[in-house]
Amino acid sequence: MKLEKPPFIDINFDYLQQIWKGEFDDFLNKVDEKYYYWDDLKYKKDTPFKDPLENWTLIKSYRHSKYENIEFGNYKFNYFISSYISKNLHDFDLKLMGGLQKNPILPSDRIEFFRSSLLEEAVASSQVEGAATTTEVARDMLKSGRNPRNESEQMIFNNLRAIEYISEFLDSKIDFKIILELHKIMTANTEAEKCSGEFRKSEVYVTDHVDGEVAHIPPDWKEIELLMGELCNFINDDRHFIHPIVKASIIHFLVGFIHPFIDGNGRTARALFYWYLLKKGYALIRNISISRVILESRTQYDKAFLKTEYDDNDLNYFISYSIKNIRIAFEKLINYRDKKLDERKKANAISYELLNKGLNKRQADLLGYLYLKNKNTITLKTYAEKYEIVRQTASKDLNELIKLGLVTENKSSKPYTYNIPDRNTIDKFIQ
Repeated sequence: MKLEKPPFIDINFDYLQQIWKGEFDDFLNKVDEKYYYWDDLKYKKDTPFKDPLENWTLIKSYRHSKYENIEFGNYKFNYFISSYISKNLHDFDLKLMGGLQKNPILPSDRIEFFRSSLLEEAVASSQVEGAATTTEVARDMLKSGRNPRNESEQMIFNNLRAIEYISEFLDSKIDFKIILELHKIMTANTEAEKCSGEFRKSEVYVTDHVDGEVAHIPPDWKEIELLMGELCNFINDDRHFIHPIVKASIIHFLVGFIHPFIDGNGRTARALFYWYLLKKGYALIRNISISRVILESRTQYDKAFLKTEYDDNDLNYFISYSIKNIRIAFEKLINYRDKKLDERKKANAISYELLNKGLNKRQADLLGYLYLKNKNTITLKTYAEKYEIVRQTASKDLNELIKLGLVTENKSSKPYTYNIPDRNTIDKFIQ
């Protein structure tokens, strides 16, 4: 991945005077929103100056006047909360979180989506690291309880266990023991297992996933314990407030930057990102897959790391990327909720029509549920438990539906399952 490193510039105090007078407000607001990198800026035409270097000098002078600094060992990192980031954080906290609470996902749908999201996160986080297994295969593995058959399936199995493990420590301060155990779970029964349970004791080189070139040379292994200790202190420090989404993004980046392990750093970083937001009360993070969005924007993910490192360790590149990803992931959750609400309305309408045809409410509700998806099935036991009736009554209900041709019995499965022949059968019965 080719990225040109930005030219070094000295702060231009004449530009700062003009900035403080508001002379470049429109341009700088756009710069904050897009968070231009040198490569992006070079070809922009709607800029204050014709010379790209002058425009870059203006941008860097502005950013330097805003930066807050964070130090880890001998490394300094910068970030600032621009008005654009602040607006997004506000929208995320109030609109996405609050909006979902006003029209919540129904409990039954929430359980289904939560299980699906956990699996999706485990699968996607592994796929970011090269696992070649589909979600359907992984779902089958986890539902059937069979053992992983290859490295890719093992990575997914491990990721799911790691997410469950880290969720047990929401009330705890992070320390080496938790991080090392997390990494050990992540790498169990894979090639990386031989280097699990301890920080690396050698140098590593991070290569680009596209062209294989060296993209990042992490700190010397002798610095790892110091840097990870300071990272734990940073995570546990509540005296200096940093918005949780911003701080989680910084944690994610720093684990990748420090690269404390020979392998499994990305998965560990994303698990800690997930854990920190849960710890800070973002319960709905359980219902989304950040790694799925990362997988769908892998090039931008890699570039966010590189831009940060190449440009004076400016963390805003990575923070902006993270905020965008969370927004996309939550929008998918909202779309899911809206889809489920629409399906529920359709099912209720079908049930109402079936009641008018003489079916009892249990039968009408069941057909409404089976009508929603062709894959929906039910067993006699599940039907009896769902409506709190004895098996004899449940069997009578289902047999009546079978006689009407509205339900078919599948005897090839154990226990027997029941579903509708097709939607047209229900539609014709209602007419």
